[in-house]
Amino acid sequence: MRHRHALFLSLLALLALTRWGHFGSAVSLPDASLAVFLLGGLWLGCARAWGLGHFAALMASAFAIDVLLARTATEAGWCLTPAYWGLVPTYALMWLAGRWLAHAAQPGVLAFATVGAVATTAAFVISNLTYWAYSGHFEAMPLAEYAGRVVQYYPPYLGSTALYLALGWVVHRLGLAQRPAALNG
Repeated sequence: MRHRHALFLSLLALLALTRWGHFGSAVSLPDASLAVFLLGGLWLGCARAWGLGHFAALMASAFAIDVLLARTATEAGWCLTPAYWGLVPTYALMWLAGRWLAHAAQPGVLAFATVGAVATTAAFVISNLTYWAYSGHFEAMPLAEYAGRVVQYYPPYLGSTALYLALGWVVHRLGLAQRPAALNG
């Protein structure tokens, strides 16, 4: 139990540190949110309701950070629109990808990278489609034009997530974050 608490607190700290850094902070690390949710699903999810308590706590923390930032940084307020709900399926997809990896006895680097890339790509599509459709900023912009504009953000979106997932894979392989087999369910 203590081990799971330490993992959760570590992921929460990474989420807060990297989310906070985007809006006017002196320290600006790439956002680790997607990786945090995938690693959370891998390390904290369990058979009973796939660890929804941890998922909900991370989701609530991400929202609280964004609300706090929206009060202090104009750019952050741009994200808090009616489309914000799109982050729930985006992060749930990452969590479930982690759960899928948890069922592999020892995911190799190729499986880890493939699942990470596919999930991150799907997360990019979900978050951008919901933002286009529900944010209220793009009523007059056709989807093809919007897609042409946001595709430039895909490489850094994938790259920053891949960086954190690579670090997570190393931690996982070193056995620092593996859950006991009884919890793997």
